[in-house]
Amino acid sequence: MDIFDKFFTKFAYKFDKGYPDMNNDQDVLLLESLISETVGYKFNLNELVKLEYDILTDESKKLAQELISLLGITQDQIKPSSKNKIVIYDDNRDVLTDRIEDSGKYGKRRHPRSGNFKIGNTFIILKPGAKGGEYYELKPQQLGITLDKKISLSTLFKEIERGIRDNTIMSDEQKKVLLYTVNKENKPTQEEITSAMEAPSFYNETLKNLGEPLGALVYGQATGFDSVEFPGAGNYPLIDYLLFNGDEQVQISAKTSKGMGNTVKLNDLKKVIEKKDGEIDDKKLKVIDTISAKSVLEGPLDLIDEIGSTELKKELEVFKQKYPEFPKINNPYNREAHAERIQLEKKLIKELNANPDYNFNDLFNEYVAVRYVKYKLNPKTLESGYDTIDSGQFNVSLASKNSPGHDSDRVGLAVKKLK
Repeated sequence: MDIFDKFFTKFAYKFDKGYPDMNNDQDVLLLESLISETVGYKFNLNELVKLEYDILTDESKKLAQELISLLGITQDQIKPSSKNKIVIYDDNRDVLTDRIEDSGKYGKRRHPRSGNFKIGNTFIILKPGAKGGEYYELKPQQLGITLDKKISLSTLFKEIERGIRDNTIMSDEQKKVLLYTVNKENKPTQEEITSAMEAPSFYNETLKNLGEPLGALVYGQATGFDSVEFPGAGNYPLIDYLLFNGDEQVQISAKTSKGMGNTVKLNDLKKVIEKKDGEIDDKKLKVIDTISAKSVLEGPLDLIDEIGSTELKKELEVFKQKYPEFPKINNPYNREAHAERIQLEKKLIKELNANPDYNFNDLFNEYVAVRYVKYKLNPKTLESGYDTIDSGQFNVSLASKNSPGHDSDRVGLAVKKLK
């Protein structure tokens, strides 16, 4: 039995048909979620295939040209995933989705992630990122950083430099800017810095992806470490890399300095605690297991049924009466239903965060022996820096990153520093 057979045999019971129906939005979301938990990073089926514009059928090309005019985008922002799937990448995805729907020409959105609109035989899909999501190929594995092996920081320095120089996506100007960020040689002009950093998604991807190995280098050098190891996907829950100084070892979780950042998966916290033979009380375990086992849409509402306040349960009943088709609100995509579902989710989170029985601080600080390192990069001066949160100094709370245009993330734990 190969790895795919084992995977689908293990999770077959989660799908109504015993296997994922790729024409069913809920099955696609569930499959992406299961793969994400297995490989240790956010997996997206639509990111697997990016074809050239000319692959589109004549019908789809005609529609694509209409969208270019309507949305004010460029043809380069369209990366089809098949001959009849127009995939548009733009940082303002929600705005463009509203503009398509408000035009009245393309019907109602079907789903924010897997086929927002369908016109005839053509699908219109919108994705974040002006040039194809993770466009610049700055992740550690894309740069050729050594995985699952301890390497010296001097080797890491050389691998980052080589990865930037060998990159075939970035412009020479962008490479010059990033190389200076690493080695402080051949300083770019202010005009070159501004031009590079203003390119769509470039600064965000630099922080998010290059920020992991570069953060390890900057922080490691500043604090006296001599070597580093980047684990392969899924090997160490909650850990992005390990720093060493002789026999001393510190486990690091890498974060960026922009926005809310990724929340910690509740199931990852459970895995860490179980690995250390720890115990989780029944109330917190109920939250973890319900959020982890149920779908993104259903988990929080099931919790309201079980542990929500009387007032919140009444609001849930009103919601179910208004949307009897729930959880099938993705095909077509019902933005109003998603917005109201998210409001219920956030009200539940507010209730749980206010209840000491559902405070995860003690568990997190006792069992999560990692140091948070938040890499910072000034986009004007290219000066690097970092903030840290030491193990035992975490202030965690339940949080949702969902919005009406992107209702696909599980409730997790937001991590801040104790005051």
